[in-house]
Amino acid sequence: MKIDLNSLRPVELSDRELFESKLAELSSQSCECSFANLFMYQQPYGIEFVEHDGRIVVYERVSRTIHYPIGRWTMPEELRKISDAFVEAGLTDGGIYDVPEEFLDRHPDCDQFFELEYDEGAIDYLYSIEKIATFSGPKLRKKHNLVKQFQTNWPYAEVREITREELPAAAKLARELNSRLPPCEFLEEEELAMNRAWENFDELKLGGIILYAEPGYAAGFSVYSMLSPDTVDIHFEKADHSAKGAPQTLTWQLAIKLRNKAKFMNREQDMNEESLRHAKRSLDPERFFKRYFLRGIN
Repeated sequence: MKIDLNSLRPVELSDRELFESKLAELSSQSCECSFANLFMYQQPYGIEFVEHDGRIVVYERVSRTIHYPIGRWTMPEELRKISDAFVEAGLTDGGIYDVPEEFLDRHPDCDQFFELEYDEGAIDYLYSIEKIATFSGPKLRKKHNLVKQFQTNWPYAEVREITREELPAAAKLARELNSRLPPCEFLEEEELAMNRAWENFDELKLGGIILYAEPGYAAGFSVYSMLSPDTVDIHFEKADHSAKGAPQTLTWQLAIKLRNKAKFMNREQDMNEESLRHAKRSLDPERFFKRYFLRGIN
């Protein structure tokens, strides 16, 4: 069956049930399979999709790449045909993103069709919610000390669920904290994505918490959605580092909130940024989602 690229269209809010139904056929811990992410970043990345043979093929117009199809497993021969169709249409140079490591384990012969590329900065970090909630292990016990300092310095701190009433406070804090950072393309993309999150919070089935150091002083927030039955994806998490221990307290409180919802917390990639990598590894990840990039062999 030939893929109909004339059916390519932008990801819209009304597509949520379709994406979730396909993801349910082959559950993935990849943050790139999150419908919320695909919708929120649709504008900056030019995210579109097409349905093909019972699966969803996501296409990023800006990077000119397709994602590994969402739905049941795709065989290497099928994947190459899909890739070739996009190449022939002048839409890509043959790159396929977000290929799970399990695909390579299942199909060691895929090197007949593709060259393999791997970027350590593109792996997802997955954490045990229970371990973070209970500060299990030496790395997390250090975080506990910072949480205790925050609790001592801010005795009237409280955590609230992000509701319609709290959305303006979270959006304001995001703008304030980002204004302290050097301008960059990533922040511009994130701003577009967060605006879509605030505007469609309930429709995207987003959840979140906001940490107040004291009444009127929001010191951090975290926004998440369910990615798979046992994994939550953390889309945005920001904290005021001038309030010592606020980032660690926020993460701990989020884990407490999520204890009965899921086992794992996906805190996404470090993008090869050294400070971000250090911060993610200091939280003692339980496992990684390793994604690969395949390029068709001529």
